[in-house]
Amino acid sequence: MKKIIISNPTDFEEEIGLIEQLLMDKSLIFHLRKPEKSCKELTAFLRRISPKFYQQIVLHSHHDLLKKYKLKGVHFTEISRQKLSDKALILMVKMLQKKMLTVSFSLHSLEAIEQLSCRADYVFLSPIFQSISKADYPSAFSVESLTHFFENRLSTVPVLALGGVCNNNIETIQTIGFQGYALMGSVWKVG
Repeated sequence: MKKIIISNPTDFEEEIGLIEQLLMDKSLIFHLRKPEKSCKELTAFLRRISPKFYQQIVLHSHHDLLKKYKLKGVHFTEISRQKLSDKALILMVKMLQKKMLTVSFSLHSLEAIEQLSCRADYVFLSPIFQSISKADYPSAFSVESLTHFFENRLSTVPVLALGGVCNNNIETIQTIGFQGYALMGSVWKVG
């Protein structure tokens, strides 16, 4: 199963050391999500991480930083994806993948998975369980509806569970049919 860790959205002391410690696991993908940071602030944050880990880092914002740093790829949130026409998104994704960069999306419905206009390397589906990091953000799916979806879906894009994921429910995620999971609140103890 693919395992992804999403950064804490806000900075904290010792964060860079903890990120680098996590990235010692070469199979781990790290999504850098700092929605409040300007491009200049995100650049300064990124420079504090050792370049030997850049190939494991996916950006959620300020995608232009890919030109300067040899990162793993980009992630499109639902909002950033909706700002682009289907044609522009398809062209952008093809260009990124031609450069051997990964492309992922945030999705919030089963229908959205089947209706993707372009090929993603993987997608996040959320919220699967009650969110750890966001109060009043309950699960949007039942185990039954998810299991039925994975047994009958047409799309082959890998779908990763996000939202309330912790060690206690990873086996459930695998049983349902997800190809991996993303952790945030359970790692950073936010919420």
